[in-house]
Amino acid sequence: MKQFLLLIFSFSIAIEWLYAQSATEIRAYITKYTPIALAQEREYGIPATITLAQGILESGAGTSQLTVNTNNHFGIKALKGWDGKVYYAWDDEPVKSKFRVYASPEDSFRDHSLLLKNASRYAQLFSKSVYDYRAWAFGLQTAGYATASNYAKALIGYIEAFSLYEVNGGVKLKAGKTITITTVEVIDTAEKSESSPQELSEEAEEVNYIVSRHVVQINDVRCSVLYPGQTLSQLAQKYDISKQKLLEYNELTSEKQLAEGDLVFLQKKKNRFGGIQEYYRVKEGDSLYSISQMFGIRLASLAKMNKRHTFSQVKLGEKIKIK
Repeated sequence: MKQFLLLIFSFSIAIEWLYAQSATEIRAYITKYTPIALAQEREYGIPATITLAQGILESGAGTSQLTVNTNNHFGIKALKGWDGKVYYAWDDEPVKSKFRVYASPEDSFRDHSLLLKNASRYAQLFSKSVYDYRAWAFGLQTAGYATASNYAKALIGYIEAFSLYEVNGGVKLKAGKTITITTVEVIDTAEKSESSPQELSEEAEEVNYIVSRHVVQINDVRCSVLYPGQTLSQLAQKYDISKQKLLEYNELTSEKQLAEGDLVFLQKKKNRFGGIQEYYRVKEGDSLYSISQMFGIRLASLAKMNKRHTFSQVKLGEKIKIK
């Protein structure tokens, strides 16, 4: 995947990149909502680091249409028992789902805290230190907070890539290290494991790599990337496009065919490439589909241009016509 994205980067004429926009949005989100997250930590015992990382992931750092229109930062649905306002947005369902509308971001953060505090399946999390963000991240995933298999690693990646552990006075933790709580309710420094500021964890490297490359458009077609821990449903909410449409635009039959860092088109791809380049030379790991994504061309059109079947294999060094 990294090779694929780096490959795309070489086509400066074909692709317009907006560097660090995503990272800038994330940092702005952290600055704006750290006071609220810290208030939740003091009142409910939920780490501010975890709250912020979940907010970044669930709301697209506050940029999703759902969050902008409802102050709903955690994608909480308006299920039975909710008597407030509702907002309809795309989710996994074939029709729009109902989500809670909040009067303020503070209300959304408080509701998120109450959700964790009052649900029995999260009870064991509150025996862990607020500084042990790794234990909380894996605990949330084990308890079934999200369906994404990499949810815990994604939270840890955001926390370490953006030094969120500093917001509540904590430190960066090495994988496998835990924190114990002493009788005076302070962290046991013997269990604290601080890494060099220059040393990036695997999770942080992955997050840094993806959020530093926010795709704007390819071949005049709007597109984005799938962030670590992000689902196609969250991308649908962010851009107000149904999940089915996103699958259709990307010529996929299932969300399982996508991986973090993959390009996701938000509009229908073109029949041919609109840039000056006429051919593409196949490199290692390429497929006809990956080339179609690389240049924003429909797979069937690309296959037809090259007089071949859509599932045919490409050979290293082969010239593929793109316009």
